[in-house]
Amino acid sequence: MTEAVNRPAGMPDPVVAPVNEGMWRAAAAGRLDVQRCASCGAHRYPPTEGCYRCSSPEWEWSTVPGTGTVYSYIWVPDRTRAAEPRPAVYNVAVVTLDGTEGDPVRILSNVVDAWTQDDLQVGQRVGLAPVTFGDGLALPCFRMLA
Repeated sequence: MTEAVNRPAGMPDPVVAPVNEGMWRAAAAGRLDVQRCASCGAHRYPPTEGCYRCSSPEWEWSTVPGTGTVYSYIWVPDRTRAAEPRPAVYNVAVVTLDGTEGDPVRILSNVVDAWTQDDLQVGQRVGLAPVTFGDGLALPCFRMLA
């Protein structure tokens, strides 16, 4: 049996493009890959064609630990699940990733095992919990760590 995840119903899949496909494929393989500038070494998210620090167009995928800290979050009503026994809300979280160089790298995501407003706090430690959305593709979502 698959464990339930607190994700909104009916969300469209992300657009897969050459600049971001590696991140989706890595998540499907259980890794968290973010872009890293090949010139200055700065990690970055979201994926882009050029470095924010040195403007180099050269980049590579870099595997980071897959852990981080909740920097901020909000709860969003999910009317598509109003009839469910659990609260019909999901979270959108900003997670500061561990193991990156340069400015702090923060990813906009979801903490899939946080179901109520008391479950999640700023400073909460989280770990990678990929959510499949296509063949060989997954969203880099997170689970709470003890």
